[in-house]
Amino acid sequence: MAFNASGNISSKLSLGLLNFILAVSSGWALKHYSLDRHGLAGYGLLFAHSVLCILRYTHPNPGQVQRHICEQSLRYSPAIFVTLIIGQMQSIIGDIKLIGGINWRCVVLGLYAGVFLLTAIRRCLNEKSTLGQVLAKLERASHTLCVVWNMYCLWRIAVVDEYWWSLGLALLVMLNHFVLWRLTLRFNITTLEVDTVGMCFSVIFAINASQELVEETR
Repeated sequence: MAFNASGNISSKLSLGLLNFILAVSSGWALKHYSLDRHGLAGYGLLFAHSVLCILRYTHPNPGQVQRHICEQSLRYSPAIFVTLIIGQMQSIIGDIKLIGGINWRCVVLGLYAGVFLLTAIRRCLNEKSTLGQVLAKLERASHTLCVVWNMYCLWRIAVVDEYWWSLGLALLVMLNHFVLWRLTLRFNITTLEVDTVGMCFSVIFAINASQELVEETR
């Protein structure tokens, strides 16, 4: 029991520190690297998320609502942030030329509308019911599709226009979502810590990717 208590305290301290680093980096980017409304919303989202999580992990007894908000924010914020950064990048270089002339904004709205609609319906049902479990699987699949769409858009920017920080951000998105969680199986680290570290690096890569575009288009 004493070991578990000390482990929980250590995890809370590390999460508080990691979210403080995320708050500093996203706050700095919000002030200096928000080039349009997409960047403002993206960096603002991560800054708000980090502040909420700092309050949670430094509070001796956080409420259930606070826990739930932080959990949901951690689940969706990384993908939404990258989508908004892609929007900022398009404001610099113009709309991405997608296969078949697909409109990027329509696809994004459709994908996220599906995710949040499935989530809202699932919350109204018994999550242990058959329908609740099916909706949970569909919601996870829709969320993964949003991540893959982000990777595809970043890949198009990187390969077609040769902006390699964008490719780095795409690879980071892939690692964060599909690979790095496996570290929790081998090392004494939690999924929350892995995800928060990934968000910190996402801010760094997003800043460099956007600045690369700005410098190349001058």
